[in-house]
Amino acid sequence: MAEEQHVRILAWPEGPARLEHRFEMEKPCPITVSFEQTPARVVLASDPQQPVNINMNMRVSAREPIPLCIKVCEPICARSDYTIGINIFDNPFASITVRGITRLFNCNEQPPPQETCVDFHELKEGTTFPQPFMIGALRFTPLKEPLRVAMFGDPAGQVKLAFPRSGMRITFPQAVRNVRITLNNYAGPTIDFAIYGGTALLATFSEPISNMVRQVVIPQSGVTDIDISGGDNEAAVIEVCYTTD
Repeated sequence: MAEEQHVRILAWPEGPARLEHRFEMEKPCPITVSFEQTPARVVLASDPQQPVNINMNMRVSAREPIPLCIKVCEPICARSDYTIGINIFDNPFASITVRGITRLFNCNEQPPPQETCVDFHELKEGTTFPQPFMIGALRFTPLKEPLRVAMFGDPAGQVKLAFPRSGMRITFPQAVRNVRITLNNYAGPTIDFAIYGGTALLATFSEPISNMVRQVVIPQSGVTDIDISGGDNEAAVIEVCYTTD
């Protein structure tokens, strides 16, 4: 088998996987029973009126590692083709060959989403933005009056993006969730927020932020834009964090 066809399981999700053993054509499992030449001689017979019914509970372990080849699909399917030996009083009695397909569910685990944070440390104090501009993957748009780069307020010494009372819009590169916006405000009692998913208004609310730094958490999913306004020209955004949907 070529190297690019080798499949190795590198990680397994916590907790038990759900297994379904299904045989081809949705028919009963085809079982081949074979016996050693000695010591047993067994004859099995069946007729429509009295069919043979075999019901066994078996604990199976392999004497040596068994290579498993799987075809990756959704869900993962593995073809079974193995033989079970049965000993009675330490003597080989029979062997049972089982063939079928095993499906593995809930095993296509995705890596946990990564949070992205954007701040303004690369901007120069005093710079103004009368037009939309980009930082990282975020677009910042003044709603009426220009935005400006400022250093006022807490955290001391950290560059911030100040916005006028008319506010600003933050546009995300795609639908996001769990947005966290850290901002300060030193004039006016509240900061107003409007949350959009595309053209739909998802929510509006006001947060009491006055003479302080506060982190506002927006847990909605499907968020594409956020409008922030208020503050009487003495409010600024310090950091924006988000997780992609």
